[in-house]
Amino acid sequence: TAEVEARTPFNGVYDISEDKDALEDVLGLPVMTKAELQKVALEHGGYGTPRLNDTLYLHFKGYRRIENLEEYSGLKSLWLHSNGFGNIENLNHLHELRCLFLQTNALTKIENLHGLISLVQLDLSENNIKCVEGLSHLPNLTTLNLSKNAL
Repeated sequence: TAEVEARTPFNGVYDISEDKDALEDVLGLPVMTKAELQKVALEHGGYGTPRLNDTLYLHFKGYRRIENLEEYSGLKSLWLHSNGFGNIENLNHLHELRCLFLQTNALTKIENLHGLISLVQLDLSENNIKCVEGLSHLPNLTTLNLSKNAL
């Protein structure tokens, strides 16, 4: 994009630590921006006002990072499967979330799920998780799928 080109030094070297999202845009990888999330919500019959959505379908998008979901506080079901997530992050504020689908990603660890006190169903199948941990603070969890991991 023109904005990224303007910030890129003359010698063509670009410091990715300064602006990872801009680099992902340059490489053509999708980013979970607020505008992108709103677009996807509307495409699936959701609402333009984030807090009114109870389901968000973000599967098969090619995202690498879970981000910008802060305004989606009313979510009950979140479909994040078949992306390229290496970490579970930025979900702790989703206190009403009941179903979380993270299968077929690049996860190696169960982490950052504290705060998901209403979670009933968690699908982490087809990742590269090596150890079952980080689930004791999920009091309502009744369905857990960890098939096809490195356990």
